[in-house]
Amino acid sequence: MEISANTKKIHRNENIARGVIWGFAGLTILILAWILGFILYRGFYSNNVVGYKYTDMSSDVLTLNDGSEVIFIANKGIRVKDLTADSMQELYTHVIRELNKWSDYTEQSVLCQPIAYKDESPFNSSVKAFLLGKEGLDNWKSYTTYAVDSRQMIEKVAETKGALGYIPAGDRNLLTKDVVPIPLRSIQVAMNSEALAIKDNRSFQEFTEDTLKAIFAGKVVSMTSIGGIGIAPLPAIAPNVNRSLTDNWFGPEFIPKQFDTMEGFYDYMSRNPGAVGLVDYTGYIPSDSYETVTVQRRERGMNLDLWFLIEKPAEGNAGGISYFIINTLFMILMTLLFSAPIGILAAVYLVEYAKQGPLVTVLRMGTETLAGIPSIVFGLFGRIFFVNILGMGIGFISSTLTVTLMILPTLVRTSEEALKAVPPILREGSMGLGATKWQTIFRVVLPAASQGILTGVILAVGRVAGETAVLLYTLGSSYDLVRNLHSPARVLSLHLYLLFSEAVSFDRAFATGTVLVIIVLITNLLTRRLIRKNKQMAGR
Repeated sequence: MEISANTKKIHRNENIARGVIWGFAGLTILILAWILGFILYRGFYSNNVVGYKYTDMSSDVLTLNDGSEVIFIANKGIRVKDLTADSMQELYTHVIRELNKWSDYTEQSVLCQPIAYKDESPFNSSVKAFLLGKEGLDNWKSYTTYAVDSRQMIEKVAETKGALGYIPAGDRNLLTKDVVPIPLRSIQVAMNSEALAIKDNRSFQEFTEDTLKAIFAGKVVSMTSIGGIGIAPLPAIAPNVNRSLTDNWFGPEFIPKQFDTMEGFYDYMSRNPGAVGLVDYTGYIPSDSYETVTVQRRERGMNLDLWFLIEKPAEGNAGGISYFIINTLFMILMTLLFSAPIGILAAVYLVEYAKQGPLVTVLRMGTETLAGIPSIVFGLFGRIFFVNILGMGIGFISSTLTVTLMILPTLVRTSEEALKAVPPILREGSMGLGATKWQTIFRVVLPAASQGILTGVILAVGRVAGETAVLLYTLGSSYDLVRNLHSPARVLSLHLYLLFSEAVSFDRAFATGTVLVIIVLITNLLTRRLIRKNKQMAGR
């Protein structure tokens, strides 16, 4: 049978419409997947470029000015990858004892306990000069504890949380599994001052590790190719640099200028505008013949790990979010306990009992209006009414009641629509079998409407978990676990907002956001499973 032209046109239009619909649906799914994937990727992994005064070359054996070799050690509980030389000095000379923590280096809110030798042996004097010389100190800080030899040093570091010590490199065989050696980065990049001057609106600012290796392999002909002025780079290595760390940088037919004395290195750096030198920070006297340059280092790692989830929170870039997770779950639970019964019963009244007239119309319009009001307005109301007028103070109960009022309109409207969707024949059949209206509502209507009601609960949970503006005015920002209804606290969403707004750590903010997304996803999955279970029970 031949298809008419009109039928072909209709089929063609249907195919086009179907293609457009599928295209927009696919685009929407793609956008949502990209957003979620980006958040999860940034939440689990960090990939940052950080500028340091040191190259990425590190060694757990540090050679000091007089040739002494030292190994710095820490308690095994310290999750340290490596440190710069001046970071080690800072840990031994911090002015304020209470702020001398590992948080800046390992994100652990653990007080650093430096340990030193009290004797005046040549080895200890050399280490002492290195650690205290930058601050011009003659003696250890008062919070330093002491050991008499390497064995006691290792024992004290092993038994003291947050401990930091040092031993001669020759005593490495004494190390135990309870201490870890700390690799130090002490090699800096030096350049002639003329090469760093601004010329033709160009000025060299910093190196990347790849650029630096290319220079010392003889692959860079002119500084213009790496953002500098038009001079040839002249790589050089100071005599105090550990050659084993730099030999793999050199090209097969190119060996940088190497010196036997620091004076020769200084002279070379001052006379040659294109000089680019490697010099060990721990074994030289600063000179006016050159300036040190920042080196970019790419740092990759896990943001969201077990420690981040289980450690208690601390101020700044330290600690975990364990308390915030518990606080968030507790707030969701308490808010639903307050709001769900009220919202569902209010919907039952509006649908099953109230006369459909002007009053009900006004009530519905009021709930719809409240559902669309910005959350910050509820926050202001909660601050004035619950915190000030009722005197509840800034804390958990004030914030919970405020969030309850905020999500009630949504719960009422979604529950009302779910109840309206129940076929009248179910009500009539139940009452025809002799059930009262109350029995009909709770044994027939509410189970039939449970899917729609639980959908409203899901929306409410998502809004509670992600709310911030309300909590800024009513919850406070304490790092503690909620211990009573009046405790100030933090939840995940508020912590995430404060991390971003105070620029504490974008990596930790993404990790916190990922945990928040996972909590909402798990809640949704559990709710959907409950819906399916209710359907199966209803089918029986």
